[in-house]
Amino acid sequence: MFWKKKKNNEAGKEEKLLFKMPVETRGAFRVYPSKENPVNLKINGVSLPALDLSAGGISFANRSFQKNIALPLSIHLPHLSHSIEVKVEILKIDDGDVCRAKIVGLSPQEEDDIHHYILTRQKEELDEKKYK
Repeated sequence: MFWKKKKNNEAGKEEKLLFKMPVETRGAFRVYPSKENPVNLKINGVSLPALDLSAGGISFANRSFQKNIALPLSIHLPHLSHSIEVKVEILKIDDGDVCRAKIVGLSPQEEDDIHHYILTRQKEELDEKKYK
């Protein structure tokens, strides 16, 4: 929030006005996996790539999934030798037939693994912009 002082022309006094910043609905930064090193998912037995990923959520193409259900999710990050086994709760299916979902049941180590991937991917994106 920001405060701005403004003069009141009638009384010659200063008053404070409060400006609210727009509310951010996403609680974590998201990244888009590279084509060279995709984040592979297996959701309820269906294999597909992640479209984007954050520490709290993930997006993927809809393959006849339904909104407001929880499904088993296996996430394979490029830098890990094992998969992360959790659940995914589909919150929304948008007009482009993309599922927007929340990752449920991450252990602290799994959350750290995702944070490590996100940081690595952010650095890659910065390098890509730098050399273009």
